[in-house]
Amino acid sequence: MSAATSAAAMRLLPLSLTVRVALMLAAVAIATFLAAGAYLYQTLASQMYYRDDVELVNKATQIRRIVASLPSPQAIVQDQRPLVETLSGHNDFMLRVRGPAGERLLQTSITSRPLPKIASVPAQNALTLDDIHDWVPEQGSGRMVSALGLAGGEPVEITLARERSDRLRILKRYGADLLLALAGGAALAALLGYAIVRHSMRSVRSLIGKANDINASRLNTRLSVRDAPAELREMGAAFNAMLDRLEEGVQRLSGFAADLAHDLRTPLNTLMVETQVALSRPRTVEEYQALLASNSEEYERLARMIENTLFLARVDNAQLALQRETLDLRAELLRIHDYFEILAEDVGVRLAVDVPALELQVDPVLLQRAVNNLVSNAIRYTPAGGEVRLSARRVQRGVELAVSNTGPGIAPEHLPRIFDRYYRADAARSSQAHSAGLGLSIVRAIMQLHGGEVRVESVPGGSTTFFLCFN
Repeated sequence: MSAATSAAAMRLLPLSLTVRVALMLAAVAIATFLAAGAYLYQTLASQMYYRDDVELVNKATQIRRIVASLPSPQAIVQDQRPLVETLSGHNDFMLRVRGPAGERLLQTSITSRPLPKIASVPAQNALTLDDIHDWVPEQGSGRMVSALGLAGGEPVEITLARERSDRLRILKRYGADLLLALAGGAALAALLGYAIVRHSMRSVRSLIGKANDINASRLNTRLSVRDAPAELREMGAAFNAMLDRLEEGVQRLSGFAADLAHDLRTPLNTLMVETQVALSRPRTVEEYQALLASNSEEYERLARMIENTLFLARVDNAQLALQRETLDLRAELLRIHDYFEILAEDVGVRLAVDVPALELQVDPVLLQRAVNNLVSNAIRYTPAGGEVRLSARRVQRGVELAVSNTGPGIAPEHLPRIFDRYYRADAARSSQAHSAGLGLSIVRAIMQLHGGEVRVESVPGGSTTFFLCFN
């Protein structure tokens, strides 16, 4: 892989959980600060605008009263000081007073742009905030009000305007300070979030370290979840459960490999020994024919063992598809009875069928294989004079098929493992050519494919019954 490709792959790697949480906290902080800053900014602007308007109305009302105290409009020209002093300390105000004929009596200018003509409030009406109008000076924005006053009984027009450039500058500085505080707060939230999450992730790193110590030779090691946070306890418990399954699977695989090697060794040793003995000296044709017949039996045993092992492997890997058909269960069990009847008579065992008319949706080939395994086992382990019985009945969940036989039974300690591969309850039978320890494993696999189950009940010295439950 080239350096450019490696760099591109690194750029596409997802961010760590710590960085993600820190960025999320920063995003939340930014959103919170933005909302709070916007609210504060808008509140401050509204309060400033409101106070400016109130002050504008109060100043206009005060000027109105001063004008009313004068004997004539000409007194305004003769002595402008009382009106000008009203605006002392307020450089952002502009006052214009006109006489009855529209002549200018007084004007204090803060802009070269003339004030627009607006409707004047009658002299008898008090000024309110609703009488204020917007106007546009050379810079920024402004507000103005116009009212009529009486000087010696003669009307004069009083126009008072105010620029908001200073207010805008204050708000601008306030907004810049808010943005600076927002950036600092977001950075601080991200750093604190990163530190807090990193500290909180110590438990995760501890679990990762313990998980890395687990290998194929230490599958019995488990994660300690007792002291883990509640959020990690469930994950740790699930990981331990997975380790339990892995350990069980590895143990079963090891046992399966050992049992398979043991069972393959017996026929192979037999073939090797018989062949070596036959080659040790010249033999007659009849002796070679007997050797080949014996070897053929061992080959058949190996073929059955391999075929059964492959069948179970296909089932484990879901490579076997069911071919379900509506089957007459009584007719099928009678055919199996006829097939095994001569074998049962040869060993002195009675074979009986007790099945009512039942139909079942199953794979006929797999059903026949499962029942054949159970019947052949039952005949093999039933003493002369005993009985093997095939029965079936409809139960609440479906159909229950049973294969029972009289005989020595199965000891209770063997029942939990009797369906394991290559497991044989009687070690003395392990050398028999017909026993490879896979028959019951195949039965269980077939039932699992059908979504059913197999179970066994056995009374030592009494009888043994295998139940195939189809849902």
